[in-house]
Amino acid sequence: MKKNIHKILFVSTIVVLVLLLVQTFTNFVYVKPLAGVTVEVEKPKLTLPNYIDGSFQSNLENYCREHCGFREWFIRLYNQYLWNCFHESNNPTVMRGKDNWLYEEVYVRDHYESLMYKYTQDTAEMRNFYETEALRLWKVQALLEELNIHIFVNINPGKDVICPEYLPKNKLYLHPEGLRAYDYLIKRFDELGINYIDNVPIFKAIKNSVDYPLFYQTGTHWSNIAAVHVFDSILRYMENLSGQQLYHLEIGEKYQAKPRKPDQDLEELLNLAFPMKSSPYWYADVTVKEDSTAVKPFLLTIGDSYFWNFAYNVPLQDLFRGHPYWYYNYIVYYDSANTSTLDLDLEQELMRADYIMLNYGTTSLYEFASRFLSRALLYLCYDKASIDAAVHGLIENIKSDPKRYAEIKKNAENDREDLNQALYNIALYLIKENPEIYFEDLQGEKMPISRNKDLPSLRKALSSR
Repeated sequence: MKKNIHKILFVSTIVVLVLLLVQTFTNFVYVKPLAGVTVEVEKPKLTLPNYIDGSFQSNLENYCREHCGFREWFIRLYNQYLWNCFHESNNPTVMRGKDNWLYEEVYVRDHYESLMYKYTQDTAEMRNFYETEALRLWKVQALLEELNIHIFVNINPGKDVICPEYLPKNKLYLHPEGLRAYDYLIKRFDELGINYIDNVPIFKAIKNSVDYPLFYQTGTHWSNIAAVHVFDSILRYMENLSGQQLYHLEIGEKYQAKPRKPDQDLEELLNLAFPMKSSPYWYADVTVKEDSTAVKPFLLTIGDSYFWNFAYNVPLQDLFRGHPYWYYNYIVYYDSANTSTLDLDLEQELMRADYIMLNYGTTSLYEFASRFLSRALLYLCYDKASIDAAVHGLIENIKSDPKRYAEIKKNAENDREDLNQALYNIALYLIKENPEIYFEDLQGEKMPISRNKDLPSLRKALSSR
């Protein structure tokens, strides 16, 4: 045996290398992809210039590293080694708490210091942002109600708020606590009479009394079964806002099952070789109650990823005649005609909605409304001709600044974009971002006098479909 050990090692090495090579080019064994965001590395094309300057070799090395056979297995085994031997995560966005509870880094940070420090060091700057958005929402709410459209905020508690007992000890965050978005906005919502549902005190009150988990050890969002019960409450809140009779949910008995998206989304991001031990996962089947007096309104949702728990578990198509979801007011889901909010006609989108829900978790409130309110306020008060006139006025101001105009012209040439179109796009963007600067009627704490006179007829035409 000792005489053959070198032969055995040599043959074994060759076999392993051949298997790696064959897997690299054929993928003959299915390997589960790694979870998380990945950037696809394209295979470089050999040319004389990139060979001479060495970029081909460097790009080929990166490509081979990313496409090596069984790469995913090796990464998972390495992550498992770190997890078991050093109690560390190889993913900086996932932090390990007590009893192997997992937390997203932003929730841990917001617990020990305000997440405002991710955006600014200046408390006054953060307060100004909150105040601006709260006032915009107050105005938009009143303007929409004139058209029989109801906007409201649904605030969802972070995992750190409901399950702080498992948080990792603070070793990283040394700022003073700072100004928290949740604390400021709730206070202003009450003072301004803004429509909102605050699930934070509700979850705190029922945490130890409900027979299902509100959060799971392995996930960052509320549990799917908790989200189902929350949406039932949202429907009743919407009824109170409008006086309409809506369809209600029939929530069945809870049962244990394999974990479903996104109840173990943090565990998936760890990319471990073996599953973690965790408490059972509970679910409940949901149907819609029959009701001949109920109507199907149109719900538009703008918000963060907490909406996915609704989408995965609630038959939204049976409750609403439309339910598009604008993820951070950027990517459009559940709308066959559009995939980006850049493609939308905001006037039409606003007027076809019966309800607009701003759905945000406590850590996402630092990006509250995702630039939706400034645009909504602008289009509710001014028609496209008035906005276009303001755009052209701003373009003339830009042209009067030689340095700024030259910079825009240079960028347009580099991007091979028509200069007039570039100027128009920049001016329109600036007005959408801060319409108060360009329209005096939108400034301050007074309700605007201006109204977009095109909207009532558009609303009537769209709601009758």
